[in-house]
Amino acid sequence: MATAKTKKENTGKAPSSPPIEKHSYRACYKRFTPEALALPDREVELCRADVRIAFTNARRGVEAVCSDPARIRKALPELPLDDVLALPDLGRALVFASTRVTAKPASSREIEAKLKIVADLREPMLSLAETLARRGLLPKEVVAEIRAGSGKYDMASDGMALAHLYEEHAEALRGKHPFSEEEFAELQAASEWLLDNLTPDGARRPPAKQRGEAEKMRDRLWTLMVRRHADLRKIGYYFHGDAFEEVTPKLQSRLSSGTAQAVAEEVEDDEEIDDEEDEDAVEQPAAPASP
Repeated sequence: MATAKTKKENTGKAPSSPPIEKHSYRACYKRFTPEALALPDREVELCRADVRIAFTNARRGVEAVCSDPARIRKALPELPLDDVLALPDLGRALVFASTRVTAKPASSREIEAKLKIVADLREPMLSLAETLARRGLLPKEVVAEIRAGSGKYDMASDGMALAHLYEEHAEALRGKHPFSEEEFAELQAASEWLLDNLTPDGARRPPAKQRGEAEKMRDRLWTLMVRRHADLRKIGYYFHGDAFEEVTPKLQSRLSSGTAQAVAEEVEDDEEIDDEEDEDAVEQPAAPASP
C-alpha cells in the first residue's frame, strides 16, 4: 500500500460531496457479514466504542475527503479506495449489530413515553418540511422518504431524519420555522433511544445465544471499521496535511455536543418482516476457525 506523503501542504478542501446512496441497516449488516466472518479469530478486536459516534465520524470523513474518487485513485493507486468508500454502509452494519446486543427489553411504558415525544414533534415538523420542500428550501425526495412508511420503528427513523434535515439546512431555514433547538434535541434523543431499543418487529429480548453471536459479529464489524478508517485518515493526511484531524477525526472523537446523539439521517424504514426473516438477518453461521 502506498505510504501517505509527509509534511504535505494543505491543498484545500475537497469539492462538495456527491449524493450517497442510502441502504438500510439490515441490508448493510447482511452485506458485510461474510467478510466479517472471514476474519481470523486472533485478529478480531473487542469493541468497547460508542458505535454511533464511530459511524458518524467515519461517514463525515468520507463525505469530507472522498468526493473525488478519481483524484484519490491517481494519487494513491494502491490504497483500497472501494473499501474506504463503503465505510458509511459498514457503520450502518455495525450499528445494526450493536442493537442486537441487548441485555433486557425496554418496557412498554418506556417505549410509549418515547413514542409520544416523537409523535408530538414529528407531524408538525414533517408537515412544515413538506411545505418548505414545495418552495424549494428542502429536498423533496428526502422529505417524501420521511413521510413514507409506518410503524413504531419507522416513526423513530423519521425523528432522526427530521432532526438531521433541519440541522443540515439550518442556514436556509433560519426564521422560517417555529421549532427550538431544545425541541430538536428532545426529538433526536427520543428517536435515538427508540432505535436502540426497537427492531422493525418490536422490542423482544433475544436469546442469550443470539446475543452472544451478536457481540461476536459486532466485534468483527468493528475490526473492519478500524482497518478501513485508518486508510481514510491516510487520504485525509495526503490531501489536507496537518489539518487531516479536522476532516477525518478519530472514530471516537466527539466533535460537538450533537455528535453523541447522531445515529445517521438515513436510518431506513426497514420493511416489516416476519420472525423467520428477522432471525435470518441476525443469526449467522459460526465464524470459521482461525488458521
